[in-house]
Amino acid sequence: MTVLRLRRGERWSATAPRWSTLSAVGWFSLSGAGYRFDRHFHDCSEYWAITEGRARVAVGDDLFDVAPGDLVCTPAGVEHDIVLAYTDEVVLLFIEEPVPPGGTAGHRQRDPASAWHHVPRAGTGQPPADGAPNARGFRRGAAGTA
Repeated sequence: MTVLRLRRGERWSATAPRWSTLSAVGWFSLSGAGYRFDRHFHDCSEYWAITEGRARVAVGDDLFDVAPGDLVCTPAGVEHDIVLAYTDEVVLLFIEEPVPPGGTAGHRQRDPASAWHHVPRAGTGQPPADGAPNARGFRRGAAGTA
């Protein structure tokens, strides 16, 4: 089968095509997670395709404001997080590359305190308009930035 129908909140692993090397693919919604998220890293690279909502995400030490159509690309071993949701809902499709031999699947934390799930909706406000600099001076849509 080459078409998998994943509903919001679903992911595949056991139902993945045998020929696929990806370790995980699925939908994540902030409301479906009870508006909670954690700073984490993976032993493999991960990609988030933003499909709904606007948020501020951290990738390593950098902050980016993201919106539908943005692709967040996180290398293996780099911590990442949703630190603020500008909208009531944030939905993304996540794709994880293969876990290397000796690696561990799933969320990992360097600091045990970061395993505590936080509420990204804690702050409110409007995200910068397209083309306006965000908190770190990055502009939405500029090459190499979110």
